[in-house]
Amino acid sequence: MSRLKSLRKILSNDRSFMPAKAVITHPAVRKKLQKLPLRIHQKIILALDNIGGNPISGAKLHGELAGHYKYRIGDYRIIYRFNSKTSVVEVVKIEHRQGVYK
Repeated sequence: MSRLKSLRKILSNDRSFMPAKAVITHPAVRKKLQKLPLRIHQKIILALDNIGGNPISGAKLHGELAGHYKYRIGDYRIIYRFNSKTSVVEVVKIEHRQGVYK
């Protein structure tokens, strides 16, 4: 069995690896995304696809943003929530790392 097949088998048996049914973005997030440079925009679109495929791939946040996850793309961060009951990812913010947690 190849490495890829064995990895797929392991991941298919792992209950925590469950793709999201939908990735929802707020209108303010879509507006912010349109203002970003094309190169960053494309990377974020790919990252949103990755998040939809594995919503718990981001790092859990603490403090005021407890219950949220962050996903890192260079100097930008995607802040999102994942509702495991409805299997929906809700993107809350996409901003530069310097101002995203404020």
